Amino acid sequence: MEELKYIKFDNYLNKELTGEELLSFEKKLQSDADFKQEFEIYKALNSSLSSKYENEEEETKLRNTLSNLGATFIKEEKKETKVISLMRYRKLMVAASIALLIGFFIFKNGDPVYSDFSNHGNLELVVRGDSNETLLKAQDAFNNKNYKTAFAQLIVLEKEFPNDIEIKLYKGISLLELDKFQEAETIFDSISKGNSVFKYKATWYKALNLLKQKQFETCEEVLKTIPESAEEYDLASKLLRKL
Repeated sequence: MEELKYIKFDNYLNKELTGEELLSFEKKLQSDADFKQEFEIYKALNSSLSSKYENEEEETKLRNTLSNLGATFIKEEKKETKVISLMRYRKLMVAASIALLIGFFIFKNGDPVYSDFSNHGNLELVVRGDSNETLLKAQDAFNNKNYKTAFAQLIVLEKEFPNDIEIKLYKGISLLELDKFQEAETIFDSISKGNSVFKYKATWYKALNLLKQKQFETCEEVLKTIPESAEEYDLASKLLRKL
């Protein structure tokens, strides 16, 4: 079955084949021209998909790899049989064309989406006082993506610790997850204009707030204000390449 063959391709690329299975696979790569070409196409497509956020050069690399497969295939066929099998060649080029079209679609038409970048990590607040129970409830709710409950508990905490910027930031993130965009923006904007350690994290979330609303141009403008020295710079750069 084709599915089993592609699973085997994937296992080989991930270095999950061992012993006799590995030897058998590599032997078939050397002896079976059809098998080798299908593997090369799969590898090229797999590489383009796994690196779709890395850089625009991947599209060119994919194009070059796939366009060269046809020439390589013809050269090998001439060496072995002196005659090119039209059916085999057409099958190869159809597969290559499909792969190229998929790759091109991903690179050029795949607008970035909020869910690709909304990895908040776990909330682990450090505060002093008599609010341990509220703090634990807020953390548990946020970490389990129960943002409505998290927001309610963070409001309680904010009343006791009105100057705690981290509490304000995560209150904003909870609002963002609840699609309360205007309220979230007010919080992120306020923090990003300050001088706390959360300044650029708030700027990053200000950009994500715009991304979720598909306001791509404004999102790009905000991302460009994050300096290279900021911890969020790499994430900002990755998103900028997709916009």
